[in-house]
Amino acid sequence: MLQKEYTIIIADDHEIVRAGIKFLLQNEEYLHLEEEADSFESLLNILKEKYYDLLILDLNLGDKNGLHAIDEIKKRFDSLPILVLSMYDEDPYAIKSIEAGAQGYLNKTMVSDKLLDAIKTVLDNKIYISEAYSELLPYGTSLCQTDKIPSNILSKREYEVYRLIIKGLRSKDIAQELDLSPKTISTYRTRILEKLSLTNTSQLIHYSLQNC
Repeated sequence: MLQKEYTIIIADDHEIVRAGIKFLLQNEEYLHLEEEADSFESLLNILKEKYYDLLILDLNLGDKNGLHAIDEIKKRFDSLPILVLSMYDEDPYAIKSIEAGAQGYLNKTMVSDKLLDAIKTVLDNKIYISEAYSELLPYGTSLCQTDKIPSNILSKREYEVYRLIIKGLRSKDIAQELDLSPKTISTYRTRILEKLSLTNTSQLIHYSLQNC
């Protein structure tokens, strides 16, 4: 499944947890733990500067607790996949986390055995919950996120960038408009072109005229 290198950021206010995850990932050739945050505020500041392929998020950061953290992150960085690690029981927090916008939920007692499976599942654009918990869910339980993307193709943030690109704004201006770095905007632009099967801005503008 892992055909490229993936960058990961972890947000947890316990240094021993961050160290443990770093240890588990150190021999994984394609998984690079590039940044750590010990608070919600520091996490947001880091995410403004660079795009990451995965956020591993503690559900109980010292300065921001619970599902509100997921909701706020997804509003600002909609295309960022989130794997929640928590000491809280999966019932009911796994489903609530996914409804809030997370792509996976793993109890911290299972990290040593299941972390890599959870990460690879989320990076494969699938929802992760433990097999034991999934078997307990009532038939027909939805594992869908409640927030719907504004397009069948692009995420909310990608769509915002898309609309500003076709207005003729430069990456620097878009970055200022959205309070992100130019490098992050460049990453979004690349992802937009890939999702729309286009190769340059001229094609993107032509696409917008045909699909306005």
